[in-house]
Amino acid sequence: MSPTHPLNPEAASPLYLQLQRSLRMLIQKSEWHPGMRLPAVPELASRFQVHRLTVLKALAGLKRTGWVQTVTGRGSFVADHLPEAPALRDPENFPFEGSSLKVREHELGPWLGETLGLAQNRSLVSFSANFPPADLLPTEALRRLHLQTMKELGAEAWSYGAPAGYKGYLQAVAQWLANEGEPILDGWGIRAVPGAQAGLALVLESLTIPGDRVLVESPCYVGALALIQTLGREAVPVPVDRNGMNTERLASLLQKGDAKLLFTVPTFHNPTGLTFGRTRRERILALTKTYGVPVVEDDTYGDLRFIGARIPSCRSLAPADHVIQLGSFSKSLAPGLRLGYLIAPNRVLERLAPVQEVHNISVPTLSQAVVGHFLAEGGFKRHLSKLRKAMRERRDAMLEAIHASFPRDSEITEPKGGMHLWVVLPEDLSSLELNRVALTHGLGFAPGPLFFPDGRGTNCLRLNFSTHEPRVNREAIARLGGLIHAHPVAST
Repeated sequence: MSPTHPLNPEAASPLYLQLQRSLRMLIQKSEWHPGMRLPAVPELASRFQVHRLTVLKALAGLKRTGWVQTVTGRGSFVADHLPEAPALRDPENFPFEGSSLKVREHELGPWLGETLGLAQNRSLVSFSANFPPADLLPTEALRRLHLQTMKELGAEAWSYGAPAGYKGYLQAVAQWLANEGEPILDGWGIRAVPGAQAGLALVLESLTIPGDRVLVESPCYVGALALIQTLGREAVPVPVDRNGMNTERLASLLQKGDAKLLFTVPTFHNPTGLTFGRTRRERILALTKTYGVPVVEDDTYGDLRFIGARIPSCRSLAPADHVIQLGSFSKSLAPGLRLGYLIAPNRVLERLAPVQEVHNISVPTLSQAVVGHFLAEGGFKRHLSKLRKAMRERRDAMLEAIHASFPRDSEITEPKGGMHLWVVLPEDLSSLELNRVALTHGLGFAPGPLFFPDGRGTNCLRLNFSTHEPRVNREAIARLGGLIHAHPVAST
């Protein structure tokens, strides 16, 4: 027996965790079978060239996670019943799921509320909140437009508006999308919604019932997972590979016939930042069309591309008459506006309308009119030009610092737009423990398990590169990398 992976004393992961991983892989590869007696501690120490205490710590971890059992007076044995998930994981095909270890739901806490609260803490450098910071908002332009629009609208600014939305806003959004090569086709319509999250809630409540299964990406946007769970639906994960949602796994799940909806963020995917290619999108559409499963496409980040040409949205491809597209100005303009839109075939909008009207009555007219003016007068286009440039500078600064300070064997995505990227640390490190340590040093981020319905991703983290200017990104990420090396926190 030789080490599956040579142990590296210079790595961020301590030797006992590296040894634990090597021994586990021997079991996974069936070189050590269930019930088989393990070599004695001195023999393992000699073969792996480590101290016997390192071996004992590695065996203790394997026992704690169900891989090894000990019998007093006889030694250590491979467990009779092995954990199932690690053997099923394919890290080469699904690199963004991270470690197959899982955390329990109670370990995560109320992350969304805590994140919004931490965002107000000026002493904390946080990379967890996924919205544009104050220094990138067109504050003065929006202030002037609000004053101008209030005069134009008069009392109408403070009255209920049309349930579908303010006409000037809907027309301006439609024109903007047409100019971007994404026109709203005949037979389709658009409605105003108070953000993409509200649009997803509307679709879930209109097209599904409690207990229904909703297919989601793995990893998936944490807000979508929380909403699906809160409404009593079941989130069913479809792993993401380097090209997007894996269509082989998708086809397998669709064949079961019990999926009622598919939710996807194909452009600057939340949380990995990847963009699905056109071929992958067309395959997803063809499969879901065949099995009669509607697709909810969250295009919230679509306007934030800073490298390369725009890839057509799912709504713009064929077959797409089962697609519902969500858009929002929370990421591209100002989160406090709480304003977005929903585009779908008219027959679908007819099903959504009664539910939306019960929930919202109407979306505030003033915000819609202001954003409509901003779009129509070219303000949004000018703002996006500056925002995209700033986003790329901030992404580049963060990537530079990550590559310089994080463990060399980390997996790091390099998005061509959006606001966030995804990091997979060596599998024996815990992002939850790292976050706890980081918070005591004035740093914060979004731990990986938040983005999985089954609690995996323990060694993953999402970092929002848009929140801070390049200098802060470099300095804070370097500090975070230093904490990883100084406090090699382990998954258990």
